[in-house]
Amino acid sequence: DIYPGYQTVSTNPCGEIPLTPNDSCRLISINLKSIVKNPYTDSAYVDFDLLKKVSSTAQRIMDNVIDLEAEHIQRILDKIESDPEDNDTKKVEIDLWRKILDKTLGGRRTGVGITGLGDLLAEMGIVYGSEESIELVESIQKTIAISCYEESIFMAKERGAFKDYDESIEYSISEGNGLFLKRIRKSLSEDVLDSWSKFGRRNIACLTIAPTGTVSLMTQTTSGIEPAFSMWYRRRRKTSDKSKAVFTDSVGDMYEEYVVVHKGLVDWYYVNNNNLSYEDCKKYVYGLDDKGLTELYEKSPYYKSTAQDINWVNKVKIQGAMQKWIDHSISCTVNVPENTSVDTVSEIYLTGYETGCKGLTIYRDKSRDGVLITSPVKKELDPNRPRPESLSAKVYRF
Repeated sequence: DIYPGYQTVSTNPCGEIPLTPNDSCRLISINLKSIVKNPYTDSAYVDFDLLKKVSSTAQRIMDNVIDLEAEHIQRILDKIESDPEDNDTKKVEIDLWRKILDKTLGGRRTGVGITGLGDLLAEMGIVYGSEESIELVESIQKTIAISCYEESIFMAKERGAFKDYDESIEYSISEGNGLFLKRIRKSLSEDVLDSWSKFGRRNIACLTIAPTGTVSLMTQTTSGIEPAFSMWYRRRRKTSDKSKAVFTDSVGDMYEEYVVVHKGLVDWYYVNNNNLSYEDCKKYVYGLDDKGLTELYEKSPYYKSTAQDINWVNKVKIQGAMQKWIDHSISCTVNVPENTSVDTVSEIYLTGYETGCKGLTIYRDKSRDGVLITSPVKKELDPNRPRPESLSAKVYRF
């Protein structure tokens, strides 16, 4: 917010990137599960050299994406300008796309984030939310932040700074403002600081942590900053086949249901039973009933590290520790049980404020009909029940 024209007006839908009008949310995620060597063993360690390399590469990829984005925006503008309509008709659309292009190149905003943090801690044998975990995740995010900012400075020398870069703004930050840039400066070498002074930065802001919901489904890791939702759960998807439907929600939509076991649990079982093939380990784990899965979970490094049984207040402390090294924000949901007290909810929010979190969400179990559930819920509604002729509503015009 130290740059005129880049003051935050709102965020992207999940809240991890504060934005000014006409700016874009661009995301890439580093899979932290893949940077642990000798995972799920006593000799496990985080490969910080690999993390530095991957972070720098991610920042460079993001900057390349901006150029591709700008090319496509220019193609849209060229197409509009070549259309047969008169200029008055096209004016509004042309003005909009020019503003978007101006912000795209003006700030070159990127969003390098993470996924798989919960898995990384389990691979290291560390309980999510413990003091040890808070120290480690801050070191990890600090490494990512410094690597990305160094790469942004290197790219400024190669490619030029972002269009609206202003050295006088960067080096005359008033008291209480620009705290993140001041923190970064203290962590950079003299050579890098010298390059920053001479060439500027390529990107106005670089870092975030998104929810990575779909990404984590593809990578089969824990999502974003979150712990594992559960080691196993029943996932629902909509269906029109009544023979497969096991649940009907309040509006009549039908869902089928299937069991999902977190891949990390299978990976851990395989590392500790390597006389078996991975497929045999997977078949064994998926063949267990709820009692067997519970017993396996309690022996695993994921024990006391799922969304339902972590220390929720300490989870927010993890977020605060990582926020220190993120220029944007973090999308984070604290999942609490149905019987959570108002006092506990208050403590979670106050801890978020005290540790410097820019925002967080609390989800109380069963507060709405969801897709992920940890146990079967017997709830059947007749999809053929009479519907009212009208419903009360508020209409807003703007």
